[in-house]
Amino acid sequence: MTQPSGRYVFKPHEQPFMPGSPASPDHAPRRRLAYLLTGLLLSLMAGFQNGFLMAFLPSLRGDLALDMQQGAWVQAIYYMTYCCMSILFFKIRKQFGVQRFVRISLVALLLSNVLQVLHHSYVVELVARAVAGISASGMLVMSMFYLMQGFTGKKKLVGLVFGIGLMQLGTPLAQAFMPALYADGLINSVFGFQLALAAICVACVVALPLPPGNTEQGSLTPLDALSFVLFAGGVALLCGFLVQGRIVWWSTTWLGWLLAGGVALVGTALCIESSRSRPMLDWHWMTLPQIIVFGIMGAMARFLTSEQTVGASGLMSTLGVSGDSMSLFWLIMSGASLLGIVASVLLLDIDDIRRPVMIALVCFAAGAWMDTGVGMQTRPAQLYFSQAIVAFAALLFMGPMLLEGIVRAMAKSPDHIMSFSAVFGLSQSLGGLTGAAGFSAFLTYRTREHLTDMAQGLTLANPAVAADIQGMATKLSSQSLDVTVLQGQSVSRLVTQATREATVAAYADLFGLLAMLAGAAALVSIALWIYRRMRRIDILAEQKASLASLFGK
Repeated sequence: MTQPSGRYVFKPHEQPFMPGSPASPDHAPRRRLAYLLTGLLLSLMAGFQNGFLMAFLPSLRGDLALDMQQGAWVQAIYYMTYCCMSILFFKIRKQFGVQRFVRISLVALLLSNVLQVLHHSYVVELVARAVAGISASGMLVMSMFYLMQGFTGKKKLVGLVFGIGLMQLGTPLAQAFMPALYADGLINSVFGFQLALAAICVACVVALPLPPGNTEQGSLTPLDALSFVLFAGGVALLCGFLVQGRIVWWSTTWLGWLLAGGVALVGTALCIESSRSRPMLDWHWMTLPQIIVFGIMGAMARFLTSEQTVGASGLMSTLGVSGDSMSLFWLIMSGASLLGIVASVLLLDIDDIRRPVMIALVCFAAGAWMDTGVGMQTRPAQLYFSQAIVAFAALLFMGPMLLEGIVRAMAKSPDHIMSFSAVFGLSQSLGGLTGAAGFSAFLTYRTREHLTDMAQGLTLANPAVAADIQGMATKLSSQSLDVTVLQGQSVSRLVTQATREATVAAYADLFGLLAMLAGAAALVSIALWIYRRMRRIDILAEQKASLASLFGK
């Protein structure tokens, strides 16, 4: 309704559900649709901030003449800022309002992309990626706010699921688009495309602003700043440890200092927070069994989905499959992920929140088990179905886990969204990095084991090996007449071929390991689900009343 002054006054059910969030007016259908479309665009843009980096990183290393370690820092610095900014942004929204938060996010979005277009260097790329992490964190929250404007009542929760889910589409879509964007070999083709998307997002947000919200003065205190700096610094060191470990290997001395420093800083931040009457991060709530289980399951989801970026993608790279040949693969993965989002929404039931999780784990196990038979002749088409199941399961898993965490946090108090953001951000970022690091270490170990086994038979005394070397020498005879040189080149090629076969065998082992882990998790999940059904236990019984009061009936 409107006052005589013409200013709109929000009805009770239209009020912001907490300080720092926008109001929820009864929009006209067209305006509600516009909010939905804008939210979808913002979610995809948030995903593209990291998706294009992952897809473009090998080419970027070549264009900027970066070694593997420098390239890893470009990847790590994004996670360093993205992982923690949701906590600070919550305080900013609460203290200064949602519009100030929107402006900061949009400025960061434009700045990160403009920097990359204007100047190409390692230092600029590091700064741009750090700012991109800040913008991605803000864009994700903005997308959820916009998507929630497109729904009414409890259906607003669908907006939360879609916001997180659609962000995950950024990586496979970026991988699918990359060959076309980089077809001319010009780095600015990719950066220019990102900048164009960023400009479209800014235009949409400016044309369709979020409704105003409430503020709470005094929300941001100097002690909050100290805790955030310590927490963010610790998480940054942990991200650096996980990303660099697989490059320089885990026995490197300075990696130990990164790990020790990260644990010390995070521990100090949590100690400070545990003694405050109104903590930014509620350590006691974060260590409740239900929240620990939530964090473990969230990390497990990211851990298992690393199969696609480390497993399937790495296998194809080992087999010499070009990026152009993988475009259809990533498009199929994008479609399967989208189906996972839809299924997650359809199966979302506050009275049976863990059922989709159970189904997703079974799908994880089935998809990974199908890939245990990979070999030297495996090509992308043979992985379409199995990896589509994994992609589907990843997004099916995400919805109920996100909803459960938010409901538990809201039931405690709106301020606990910060603690939830910390748990969720750590589980997703560190879980994904841990998965990639752990899988890489496992692949290295298993490759060495397989190569050692093969080496026992790779002797000239073996007639088959001698025949292979002689055959290779005959093929190379047109390049040289020196018998010693020809034999050396033949042996080198044989070793290279054996290494490739050992690596492929290691990938088969990795898929088997993932199948067993997912299968074990699925069995535990099914057993607990059956137990709760028989005992009529509702794990969210205490939180349902809070859900109705926050989001309406």
